Amino acid sequence: MSVDEARPIPARLAPIIQALELDQPRVVTASGLGELAGTNGVTKDGTQLAYDLRRLGWLLPLRTRGAWEFVPAARAGRLGAGDRHIELRATLAVDPDFPGALAMESAAVALGLAGRVPAHEVLSLPPGRRRPKALDGWRLVTLAVGPDALTRIDGLPTWRVETLLAGMACRPDAFEDWPNVAEWLPRAVATADPDRVDRCLSGAPRAAWLRAGYLLATGHNQNAGEKLKAGTPPGHGPVYLGPRHLDGRFDKRFEVIDSVLAPSFESVQP
Repeated sequence: MSVDEARPIPARLAPIIQALELDQPRVVTASGLGELAGTNGVTKDGTQLAYDLRRLGWLLPLRTRGAWEFVPAARAGRLGAGDRHIELRATLAVDPDFPGALAMESAAVALGLAGRVPAHEVLSLPPGRRRPKALDGWRLVTLAVGPDALTRIDGLPTWRVETLLAGMACRPDAFEDWPNVAEWLPRAVATADPDRVDRCLSGAPRAAWLRAGYLLATGHNQNAGEKLKAGTPPGHGPVYLGPRHLDGRFDKRFEVIDSVLAPSFESVQP
């Protein structure tokens, strides 16, 4: 079957295809197809149905085992939707308890802050949790975040704006788009709840608290930044925002040597 060839609808599968067209799922699973079969009186299990629907061009293969992309009739052919998050959707469809979430630059884009899609989508997982093979093309950030730290955007668990700011402060090395942060940091800070940022930093080291305060102050919420600094765990010495070997600007208020954020703000000054 060519990409744009009309896809047949055998009578025995018509109830299944009709149900899929009504629901328009982006991803279907073997278990979900099995339930549809039972509901519609089709005597095939989910895996057999997936084989038939894929052969006929209604499903496309995915790397996630037991999941396929549904191709609705409106696409007029066996064409994927180009959804860059499709494997994460498939992973969540197969395992609804999967603790991964869009993080760092991926979260910034999903939240409507950043406009540049990262070369590799970014996934956060708690320490000790392995990344599925289907997501091995994603960049992984290992960071413990609670359910309160996540929201859902387009059906996907995503870091909240407060989690993003705290994550950038905890793991600045895991954020790879510092040169463009100046374009959206003030908007992020304006919408963030400082108390939630505080909660996201619970258990984080002193350096993360200082960086977070610095981010809030740089994003034009000086009071929130100072409040975070006041709750900083005890310690001594400056902390770094950016590689230590780079020259940076020292902010005495927050004891931060900044070599990545300050240049991005300077570059957007008129």
